[in-house]
Amino acid sequence: MRTTILLLILLLFSVTSLPAHARTWTSANGHYTLDADAIAFNDTTVILKKENGDLVAVEVDELSESDREFLSSKEFGDDLAKSIDEMQTWTSVDGLKVRGRVLAFGRRDIAVSRQRGKVHVGDKAFGDLDELHQKVVLKVMSKLEGQEFASEHDLTKWAKGLGAEPKVYPLEGVLMQLESGDEIGVPFFMFSSEDLKVLQPGWQAWLESEKDVAMQNRESLMMQAEAMEYQRGNRQRQQIELLKLNMMAIANGITSLWEVGLQPGQGVYGRPTTAVINARDSLAASQMAVTRYPGYTVSFVRRVSR
Repeated sequence: MRTTILLLILLLFSVTSLPAHARTWTSANGHYTLDADAIAFNDTTVILKKENGDLVAVEVDELSESDREFLSSKEFGDDLAKSIDEMQTWTSVDGLKVRGRVLAFGRRDIAVSRQRGKVHVGDKAFGDLDELHQKVVLKVMSKLEGQEFASEHDLTKWAKGLGAEPKVYPLEGVLMQLESGDEIGVPFFMFSSEDLKVLQPGWQAWLESEKDVAMQNRESLMMQAEAMEYQRGNRQRQQIELLKLNMMAIANGITSLWEVGLQPGQGVYGRPTTAVINARDSLAASQMAVTRYPGYTVSFVRRVSR
């Protein structure tokens, strides 16, 4: 049974990164196409890498039947199986290197207690954790308590003052799968500032959608894909943009297809979004977009050539 340190409550969903798989993706109504590589997906969302390197997230239901069949095909599944072991190297704020693959956002309380003379983290005795897990716990506790815990001896000595009740700490962070196969919850404050810039952008949106499981899954998927591209490339942070294909009306001779770029305004938690819209002109397309996305501002409008 895999050990999970810090016991973050995390949504269980199937998310997988895979080798780039280029194809022409088509909207459900057939009016819009995009040449891109699929780099990650779950049951509701696929992450596509465009020819210029930009990343976009598209809801599976907004794609053509052919694209949906491809995502569930054996060919795609075989690629998935080959890439499941891909690992990344992450750095803690004090330089500790950890090999692992980020899986999802999460938050939960951690309980530290003293039972029969031994320190327990959750329901596990500290001494039963593997070496890497112990290092992480010591670093987390050093941060939380504002004092250095260099060894199990230091932690045990401190725990003598706990009494009968455990001490509980609220934590927020990510779930990471290590090379050993174990899963470990890592608080945001453990990561270096550079790594944190990649992992944290979708966190607020994840919190805002606490009652929407599908949206939380999507935010975790996008965070995972952003982390993967960050690790693969020149360690340049790239935020995924949402591509919405559900605003296209039935085309007629007096309308054109427009891409409208949208940026969340101050105090609005969301990602940059491009909406594809049938409209008479660019002004009408912009007005339709901001009506659908209140609090967003238009960053660009361009006509789609067909």
